[in-house]
Amino acid sequence: MATTTFKFSDYPKNIKFYCGLDVHKRQLEVALYARDDTGKEFLKSELFKPDQHGLESAWKFVKSFRPVKFTMEATNVYHHVVATLLENKKKEADWHYECLIVPPADAAGIPGRPKNDRVDARKLAMYTAAGVLNGGKPIIVPLEDMRALFRAAFRMECDMTALKNRIKKSMDRGGLRPEKFNLNTQWSREFLFALTAHEGTVGEFYASCMNNKSSQPGITKSLVRNRSKFEPYFDVELSPGMKALIRQDIVELDLKTARKTVIAIEIDAIIMTRPGLKQLVESVASIPGFTPYAATWFIVEVGPIHAYRNVRHFVSYCGCCPHELQSAGHIFSSHVTRRSNKYVRTLLFNAAKVVCIALKAESGLKAYARRMMEKKAIIHPKLAWVTVAQKLARIAYGIIKSGKPFDTGLACNTKSRSSSDGSGFSVADRKMLRKARNALDRVSKEGKLHLMSRRAKFFSDALDEALRKK
Repeated sequence: MATTTFKFSDYPKNIKFYCGLDVHKRQLEVALYARDDTGKEFLKSELFKPDQHGLESAWKFVKSFRPVKFTMEATNVYHHVVATLLENKKKEADWHYECLIVPPADAAGIPGRPKNDRVDARKLAMYTAAGVLNGGKPIIVPLEDMRALFRAAFRMECDMTALKNRIKKSMDRGGLRPEKFNLNTQWSREFLFALTAHEGTVGEFYASCMNNKSSQPGITKSLVRNRSKFEPYFDVELSPGMKALIRQDIVELDLKTARKTVIAIEIDAIIMTRPGLKQLVESVASIPGFTPYAATWFIVEVGPIHAYRNVRHFVSYCGCCPHELQSAGHIFSSHVTRRSNKYVRTLLFNAAKVVCIALKAESGLKAYARRMMEKKAIIHPKLAWVTVAQKLARIAYGIIKSGKPFDTGLACNTKSRSSSDGSGFSVADRKMLRKARNALDRVSKEGKLHLMSRRAKFFSDALDEALRKK
């Protein structure tokens, strides 16, 4: 009788294989896992280099097993090349498979053996086969590119803020402290740059700017309007070292400002070639508090809306839900969770501040923000801003999913609508009456109050009967 060697790969149609990928800068570990109905397991892994030749070798390794799912962790930038290769290989593959990009915290948070690099790819394949790693978002190259551009612009904005603070600090050291001196304006930067090239006091430079032969004719009108800010410091003379520091910081600030403008132009060029994305940006930008720039950034950060199970999952990703602690039947809410996208959280928080403070147009959203300010701003305004930010996240979810622009009539609080039970009370009224009934019921149980307790019991029963009446 001849001996036959059994191989799992000989039966790809009967057995489902799952592939786990551990992507590093200089190494790619590929693990394949399968399990049949008898409990027999198959596990095999290989190491490859993450260059073009190594990626092709890895594809040849997994191709014979026909895995139905490829799972890898999000590794900032290194997983993009592998994900792009798998998406391109779908065109020539004769079977269907999915590519999952999961957050590292999801894989590390699964109970069991601690995850490390030696078992990373194998564990990812086994977790995928068990069905515990189904999250993650697909890789969309244009959105990934735009996300990188927006984050680069954000880092430049942070650097620009640091430069402005450094310039003001150098001015303070030199004794030049004009009130409300805004370095965001072009004339203020031109004034400081020209001042660093002038030999003499601030008053002498100011007088030279007022002459007809001034080297800075474009800032003369601004200097006249702001004369009161500089008069107390006309006798100040900056040292050569201070002038050099301020001059270098201003040059770097202008350079970063120009680079940020170029990035905005690059983003506009990408959007203009994609009508669907442009229309979606216009719809999200119709939400109060969102500018077109913020709306575009918000869309590319959240990615495809179908990646979220429901609106609660979306709000959790946006970081607009509080961290809840439960003990002895009581739920305590603390600060918003930091396990979220900080860029999306910042965009929504800033938009909520605009709606609560700066927005003047009346709408259901503005009325909701006003109620939250009256209710929660007593403790701290940030509580109201976070609540409004959660409302904006829910509105944005509906707009992205439907593609329709913001409607002021649909932005009102839905709890204010009348209930359908025929009692005549709205949902908000019934909630208020239940609170009053419960308070009166607690008062009625205090035996020391005597007559007041009996009257509280009477009113509590009356409210309970009114709530139960159909």
